[in-house]
Amino acid sequence: MKALALNLVLATLWLLLGRSRTTADFFIGFVVGFAGLSAFSAVLDTGDYPRRVWALIRFIAGFLREFFLANLSVARRVLFGSNATLQPDFLTYDVAGLTRGEILVLSYCITLTPGTTTVQISDDFRTLTLHALDASDPDAVRRGIDERLRHPLLRLTR
Repeated sequence: MKALALNLVLATLWLLLGRSRTTADFFIGFVVGFAGLSAFSAVLDTGDYPRRVWALIRFIAGFLREFFLANLSVARRVLFGSNATLQPDFLTYDVAGLTRGEILVLSYCITLTPGTTTVQISDDFRTLTLHALDASDPDAVRRGIDERLRHPLLRLTR
């Protein structure tokens, strides 16, 4: 948190010392400040701030990619598939070992990608009940969530 505050201070200083004061200038200052903090992370004791920023960028990019591909997949199934090929069903997904915040973000990401919806979080916060548009292979659905959502989220939060 200290490193983020320092990065924001550097971006603000960049903005105030520049000729123009636009949003683009602030973001340029933020990137320059981030580069400086990354280069001198040992001296400035910024911890794992650079790693977490890159993990956040990768998580957002991966989620947007998954969101786009899921939209295309659902549109293709709706427009060109028959109802007989769909096998919607409920399935459970194990979230033991995740914090409540991680479970919350993961369940939102699952719900935001078309084709799957988080229906319920168990009372003991160990399983999610999901509804999948195509649950013909529940293990494949679980593996997809693990690979494309859970692991990038854990790289960000841990």
